[in-house]
Amino acid sequence: MLNKLLTRKGWRVVAHSMLAASGVAFLYLLSRMVIESIHHGYQLNPWILGIAIVLSLWSVALGGMLARSELTDWRG
Repeated sequence: MLNKLLTRKGWRVVAHSMLAASGVAFLYLLSRMVIESIHHGYQLNPWILGIAIVLSLWSVALGGMLARSELTDWRG
């Protein structure tokens, strides 16, 4: 298993998986921020919140697609 991760393809899979994981973590932190803001009665700008949610979901989707493409070797 370790020999597979030490290859060039293995590092790319790890990097793409970390991109997806960072998107999930950012979405979690964003949701905690929204919950705390609502709890304290602050107004949130829907445009800023929407852009942050779209970027985090895009990061998750991109990382997942890239990792899947590396694992299935669709490029030949």
